[in-house]
Parts: sequence; C-alpha cells; structure tokens
Amino acid sequence: MEAVDLSRRLTDFQQVADEVLRDVQDVTEQQIRHWIVNPFLVALGWDPHDKHQVYLDFPVPSKDTHVDYALFNAEGHPRLFLDVRERTASVAEPGPAAEQAKEAKVPLVLLTNGHEFSLWFVSPQEGAAPLFVLPLKELANNSESLLGLTAEYRLSETGVQQLRRSAIRLAVVQMLEENAEKTFDALVDWVQSQVAPGALDDTTGQAIRDATMLWLTEEHLTLPAFQPSDGKRVHDLRPTTVKDWEPFPRGPPGTFQYKYDTSKILDLRQGSKEVREQLRVQGLRTPNSTSFGGFYHALRQHAGLPNR
Repeated sequence: MEAVDLSRRLTDFQQVADEVLRDVQDVTEQQIRHWIVNPFLVALGWDPHDKHQVYLDFPVPSKDTHVDYALFNAEGHPRLFLDVRERTASVAEPGPAAEQAKEAKVPLVLLTNGHEFSLWFVSPQEGAAPLFVLPLKELANNSESLLGLTAEYRLSETGVQQLRRSAIRLAVVQMLEENAEKTFDALVDWVQSQVAPGALDDTTGQAIRDATMLWLTEEHLTLPAFQPSDGKRVHDLRPTTVKDWEPFPRGPPGTFQYKYDTSKILDLRQGSKEVREQLRVQGLRTPNSTSFGGFYHALRQHAGLPNR
C-alpha cells in the first residue's frame, strides 16, 4: 500500500468516524471499538474478524488481565496492543498497557479514545517512548508515518523500524523548524541531546541525520544565506493540504485552484520541484517537508496523471 492509497482510505474512515462522534454524544468504549477502531484497522488493511490477525480481549496471563486488541505478525506472535479508552480519557500516557506490552515482549502500544490516537514504542530496556499523538482529523495527512502499521507489514521488524524512523523524522523536522540558526552538526548534536539516555540506537541516530539533511534540503529557505529575493520565509507561509484544492474549471486537466483564493493556481503536470516553488511563490507550503510528497502525488492521482 502506498502513502497516497492509505491517505485516501484514512480520509474515508475519518468522514464516517466524524459523523459517529457528532451524532452520538455519549459514545461508549464498546461503540468506539465497533464504529471507530474496527474501521480504522480495516483502513490499515487488517481484518478485525480474522483471529490470526486481530485478537479481541487478548489475555495477558502473567498480569491476569487482558488487552482490548492484539495485532499479530505473520508468525502468529502479538506485536501491538491496542487499548481503547473512554471518550474523555487522555491518550498522552500509555499506563498499564505499556507494562502489559513489556511483559509480553510486544514492541508497540496504540491508544485511542476515538478522538485521538497515540502510538508508543516499548523497548525491553527503556520506558515507553511516544512515536506520535494525532487527532482523528490529522491521520490522513500523516499517512507516510503510518505505513508501518498497515497489514502489509504485519508489524514485522521492518514495519516497526519504519514507524520509528518516520516518527523520529517528523519530530526532528518540527524541532528543526524552531532552530534554523544552527549548523548541520550542531543540529544533529542538539537533537540527539533531546533523546532519552540509552534510546539513541542506530535507528534513532540515522533517522535524526536523515531528518536533519531532509530539512536542510527542503526547508533551507529559513536560513539567512538562502533567503529568496522576495523575502518569503518558510515560517511565513500558510500551511495547505490536499483538501484546500479543487480542479481549475477553466484550465487543462492537472491544474488546480485554491478554494480560499481562486487567484492561486497549481499546475500538477509539472515536476515536484516546480510545484513546490509554485506553492512558495503564492505564500503556501505543506505542513512540513515530509508531507509534500503525499500532497503532490495525491493531487496528481486526483487529476488522473501518472505517478512520477
């Protein structure tokens, strides 16, 4: 599954979930399971009715308790515990779910209250580390960061490491946007200092360097030496997503206009660098550098253009 496909599936899921949360004022945990969690898993490619993939009320013998969901890898081992919480509960702390996962040697914990989703990496040596906390409405915009959760990976080591790298890259890019004055080596050293002691393994270290180089490459306009003559800094540009654009009614296929200012036009028949520059000149950008690829390919797909 490609990020664009996952984004489309998550968008469809979000629309239905929004309707449920709007129409049912006092949604219960059981209703969250049935109307939110199960469709979310389906959007990721999992079959909630296949016990070889998804085990409901999975028993944890050593704790004499159970978890709401366990997702299995291809070998039949639990790799993710999913804890459903009541609508008003916080998902900012993993709580007992992380302890259960650590005891069962399960590397991932996913929490949701229907409105928000948080994913945690559970290391055998360290405490649980957050990979992301996303509101329902932001899932589709972060499809690239969720690819490792799809059934295609079956939560293999490759899938888990992809989730970790994606989460670290996203967090690092966000940190870097607030520290543009630092040099490359200083940025790397500074971000590494923000990581919990003992957590800086090869995956984390490489993700930090990748994100730093990505940010410097894609967002270099924040650096004084690279300021464009028109004076538009990345921080001054308005974030935009695919939902803000619609086909240009009088233009050829592949051209789009901005819903909130029809004088702003994008020509998706051009390459990604040209489209990014079109956005910048018009005072716009995607929420972060890692989301531009999904934005570009989603609009091209909407226009029926082949992926580059």
